[in-house]
Amino acid sequence: MSRHDSAPGGAHGGGSWKLAALALVAALALWPLFKYQAGPDTELRLRFQAVTGPLTGSVSFQRDGHTPQQRDLTPADLLQVQGADLPEGMRELRITLPRRTRSAEVVLQGMADRPVEQVTWVSMRSPPLFGAARPEQTFEQRREGDARHVVVPRLAPGLWNLERVDVYAVLLAWGFLWLVLETRWGQGRVAAFGRRQAGWVKYAIPPALTWGLLWALFFPGLVSFDPLAQWEQLLDGRYVDWHPAFSTWWMGVMAAPSGSLGGVAGLQLLLFAAVVGKGGEELGHWRVPAWARWGVVMWVALAPAVAINVIAVWKDAPFTLMCLLSVLLLLRAERTGSLGRGGAVALGLCVAALCLLRHNGPVVGGPLLVAALWRYRVKRERLLLAVTAVAAVFFVRVPMYAVMKVKPAASMLHQVFAIHRLGAAARSGDLPPEDVKVLEEFMPLEEWRSRYACEAVGPLIFGSPIGAHEEKLEGRDADLGGVLWRFAKRHPGVLVEHQLCVSRYVWAPASLLYVGPFNWGGSTIDPNRLGLKTRSWLPRWPGYFEDLVRATYSGPGWLRAIFWQPAVSLYLLLAGVLVATWRQRSLTALGCAQTALINAASWVLVSPNPDLRFLFPTLLFSPFFLAFALSPRRVRVGVAAQPGADAPAAGAVSREGEAAA
Repeated sequence: MSRHDSAPGGAHGGGSWKLAALALVAALALWPLFKYQAGPDTELRLRFQAVTGPLTGSVSFQRDGHTPQQRDLTPADLLQVQGADLPEGMRELRITLPRRTRSAEVVLQGMADRPVEQVTWVSMRSPPLFGAARPEQTFEQRREGDARHVVVPRLAPGLWNLERVDVYAVLLAWGFLWLVLETRWGQGRVAAFGRRQAGWVKYAIPPALTWGLLWALFFPGLVSFDPLAQWEQLLDGRYVDWHPAFSTWWMGVMAAPSGSLGGVAGLQLLLFAAVVGKGGEELGHWRVPAWARWGVVMWVALAPAVAINVIAVWKDAPFTLMCLLSVLLLLRAERTGSLGRGGAVALGLCVAALCLLRHNGPVVGGPLLVAALWRYRVKRERLLLAVTAVAAVFFVRVPMYAVMKVKPAASMLHQVFAIHRLGAAARSGDLPPEDVKVLEEFMPLEEWRSRYACEAVGPLIFGSPIGAHEEKLEGRDADLGGVLWRFAKRHPGVLVEHQLCVSRYVWAPASLLYVGPFNWGGSTIDPNRLGLKTRSWLPRWPGYFEDLVRATYSGPGWLRAIFWQPAVSLYLLLAGVLVATWRQRSLTALGCAQTALINAASWVLVSPNPDLRFLFPTLLFSPFFLAFALSPRRVRVGVAAQPGADAPAAGAVSREGEAAA
């Protein structure tokens, strides 16, 4: 035992309270800067009966230390929000104003006959620590012609009202600073804990900082149509399995501490940073050079394609997190010779999460489970792995779905693959009358042809007769599959052409590629009726990142290929796996990278849209396996069975062999 691991009392632990007190003073000293400078603008919310006509208007406001200002209301300000927290027939305008605003006057044209019934002043940082989350304001209103004037003489509570995020910030800063001080100068248990974690924390800090900055720029993160639909389900408590209900509940658990989507992205980026940090530590155990380990860290920290997926609130992020966590578990198992009981349970939970987070998850999780059961031969570990994975999936899909009354997804979800290719068949113009009759039961043949786009299935579904009457698809799988099968036998070339087109987004810089809901002007949230919008904590900075996205995405082809195209990461991943396999003379790299490889292959075959997020595991794995390819060969030797053991641990490594390498 080292002197740092001795009991915390006496000479070794007596100074801990002093370091804790010093850290607390420093955290409290930093808090006013956080309170005053960090945070999105606040919203002035006006509630009234729904107005049918268009609204226009302006707002005048007074900020601390500034002269009065006035601006026209934007379309985002004038959106009539309706949601679960509003009574039937009521609407709400949510007007963005600086946090230091003391008073405001809103002039609304087109609602002279609709009095404002309630005015609230809502902080977008987090709910207040004391008092109502949406404090009602005293206001006056008057009618002047076709306009309604709403005057709020004093907005309260003011800037210095304590909020939950202030408490979180002080506690996190205090804990971090205390741990740093203890690690450097302490001699007690906290110091020992800090030194034990230092191996991976140093790798986690750079990505946490860069991703955190991007999260602050586009708070609450990137939120597209799918997570918005899931958020509505969480608010209403009614779940539909179009998006796996487990991924919706995952979102709810991540949002619980903060009550917002911003909390989902914030906690998510910390988890990714921690797993990346553990990955850097694991590469160190495999004797990957330090420059390569830090290269991985800086790659994932600075790559825009990785960063936007880390702060995006969609199911592909936790799915990729589980893929990366499974890699760490497998690498450790290969290094030590067995999964261990804890590792077996953890890998089983990863397999279950992969199967539950996305509908195509079993395509990735199933082979991972089979490969692990084949690779690791200790019976107790295999049993733990299999039971954990199967029991977790069964528990969620059967009793939990029943208790939460999850509604099954419509048949269209499982027919998207066929519908997209039937569009190609209709466009070809060579269908027998009986097959044309089947297609026209859902939509006129000309509309099949006009709506077909090989890059994406969306036009065939959204806003089309198929989408409007999706109940017609119920029980028609065999009919649609029959039409597609007969066409494929006659014209396989047409479907090959379609497949090459639908997968072009992976490799062709000139193809369509959806990188996220960048709606420009600092907005990364798709339009919605809930009033959710981007509220930057650093309002002056988002434009710089948007300029970078524009320049690299729409610039020369080589720029887009380097920054955004999934093919570059896929090629680098394959190169890293092949080189590592050759150097190690084993299937270690292939087995560990299988989740990303199988995921990429499945989306190349059945992708319905050109979405970068589908290949997020590929983007994240490529630097890890390029670095892993630099690890020296580890010589494997037989391991004598211990009394009572079921079998030698597969893949055991001799210390002498490792040193010789």
